[in-house]
Amino acid sequence: MHAEQPQPNPSGHSSGSRRRGVAGVVTGLLVLLVVYALFGFYFVQPDERGVVRWFGRIPESQLKPPYGVGPGLHYALPWPVCRVDVPKTTEVRQVSVGMAPELREAIARGETWAMRASPASDIFTGDVNILKVTMTVHYKVTNPVAYVIATEKPDELVRVTVLGVLIKELAKLPVDEALTAAKAKLENDTYTRSQSLLDDYGCGVQLVATSLESIEPPRAIATAFKEVVSAKKDGEKVIDRAIAEANRILPRARGDAAQILEEAQAYYQIRVKRARGEAESFLNLLAEYRQAPGVTEDRLRLETFAKVLAKVRKVIVDNKPGETPTRIRIIDESPE
Repeated sequence: MHAEQPQPNPSGHSSGSRRRGVAGVVTGLLVLLVVYALFGFYFVQPDERGVVRWFGRIPESQLKPPYGVGPGLHYALPWPVCRVDVPKTTEVRQVSVGMAPELREAIARGETWAMRASPASDIFTGDVNILKVTMTVHYKVTNPVAYVIATEKPDELVRVTVLGVLIKELAKLPVDEALTAAKAKLENDTYTRSQSLLDDYGCGVQLVATSLESIEPPRAIATAFKEVVSAKKDGEKVIDRAIAEANRILPRARGDAAQILEEAQAYYQIRVKRARGEAESFLNLLAEYRQAPGVTEDRLRLETFAKVLAKVRKVIVDNKPGETPTRIRIIDESPE
């Protein structure tokens, strides 16, 4: 008798292979899941704030001051579950408004393309004159959450906002004032109104400063404008000199006028007192005349002769009664 040989079991062999295949797939998925999970770690620098969005939605905890996630190592599920942005909140950013500095330099070099592009940066003043203006704007992020969800191109938003306000403010000013006395006012008004608009937009941006780097007429008429400005400055110098001369002369004139008034007042007092004295003397004389008219008349006559003869040259003839004059004396009592 021959013993029967065991036959192979095909179903058992395929079952083991299937189990190994499933185990491999599961292992691969687990590895991929671990790798995916590891990508969820992120680090926020001290000058940054993290903003995490879960399926596009920001948690309520990040919507309150100090907004977002603070510095340090954090974890959030990777995309597409979460999206993490880390804008810098202490960095001061800078944008140029108006004519770009490189365009101005190219125009100064006489490059044709720059001259053709120049009219695009023209700004009209209130008296319909053209100015070329370059303003530098510095800003920083104060609300990272609003900054992330409300702005796509923050530099462009700030530039366009400030440019619109600058055009509006220049339209209120005549060209001479814009080129001279109104520069500081133009900067301040542009800053204030631009910040108000950015606040209305809710973009989480705070302007730090707006400064006029350059404001001038187009190159073709720059010489004429400079001559006008120079003439105005010369006129202001003449006015200043005139004011200084007036300030020097007026105090002296006021002093002389005060002295004349004092002298006139003193003279007035003297004349009044003298008139009163003469009036009293006349009244006293009138009273005496009423009491003794003849005596008073003789006295007045003698006093009158005394006053008159005191001022004339007198000749006295000295002779005896009935004789021819023998000697003449001339008495000169007139004052020298």
